[in-house]
Amino acid sequence: MPNHDDHNGHDKGEFDGVTRLYIRTHPADDGNVPLPAALPQWQSPDILIHQPGGAIGFEAIANQVNQVQVIVTNGGGIIAVDAFVDVFFADPSTAFTPATATLIGGDYLTIPGYSTQSIMLPWTPTSADAGHRCLVARVALYIPLDAYVDGTIFDVRGDRHVAQRNINVLALAANQRSIRFGFAIVNPFQEGMAMRLAAREVRAVRAQRQLREGLGCRFAQFGETPLKNFGLILGREVLHVPSLENPMELLDDPRFRLKGVGVLRQAAGDEPRARMRAEMAPGEVRQGILVVERNPDTRPGDIHAIDVVQTAEDGTVVGGLTLVVQH
Repeated sequence: MPNHDDHNGHDKGEFDGVTRLYIRTHPADDGNVPLPAALPQWQSPDILIHQPGGAIGFEAIANQVNQVQVIVTNGGGIIAVDAFVDVFFADPSTAFTPATATLIGGDYLTIPGYSTQSIMLPWTPTSADAGHRCLVARVALYIPLDAYVDGTIFDVRGDRHVAQRNINVLALAANQRSIRFGFAIVNPFQEGMAMRLAAREVRAVRAQRQLREGLGCRFAQFGETPLKNFGLILGREVLHVPSLENPMELLDDPRFRLKGVGVLRQAAGDEPRARMRAEMAPGEVRQGILVVERNPDTRPGDIHAIDVVQTAEDGTVVGGLTLVVQH
């Protein structure tokens, strides 16, 4: 008999005598895998940081107890008793693995059938660990078996038990002409291959609506006119990038090289996009920088969002991140 799921993964008019655990990795995620290729896999609305004092933010506060909330859905009809949830963090990255991430913690959670439950895990980051971080959460139930397939990787797109949140929000000060955001580009595989990066502004109305849900703010106002200039810079190695008055000066730094067009000026009628390609050894980590220039036509308080997507040479999505710039 065909399996017709509603938005909770519950068969309408039919009882599921199983558990069906999942953590949404995108607002439109219903637990079916693999996640459709058109949906970013790093915008989980089910992973949230509660800062000291109760505010829900996108950054962890250093040397204080933050709480990481993970929401787990059970789309099956029987109770999931003592499912284990754990959470990891890493520097902003397009992709990473348990070996390159840091464990925040884990605990047991019971989720009744056809319902959701959440768990809070304390996190006291050091000064070096605070700020914008990439978070991954997993859930595993062993009796009955309802768990991720491979614990050595984070298969966010292909495993409903694993979800990622990598939405970074930065404010562009009134006197700033441009802003830069450093991130890691990771080859998580055990073989060398070419990796491709593409940066594109989020302009589709539906995608903006879903991103609002991922941000937890449905009233966020996107800029009406697209960004005119943004680009990608690829480092030869992982480096600490010094603070610069003008990030475009990095183009002259011999430690970095510009791939392809780098900063791409919007052509009439075209969607702005920047691309680059890099040959990467197994497990190699490279420094990437996304540079965004101010749009003079954007109203104060409006936001622009850019998705950076990393794919393998065969087109398989490896990972990515979203940078939200508020004017």
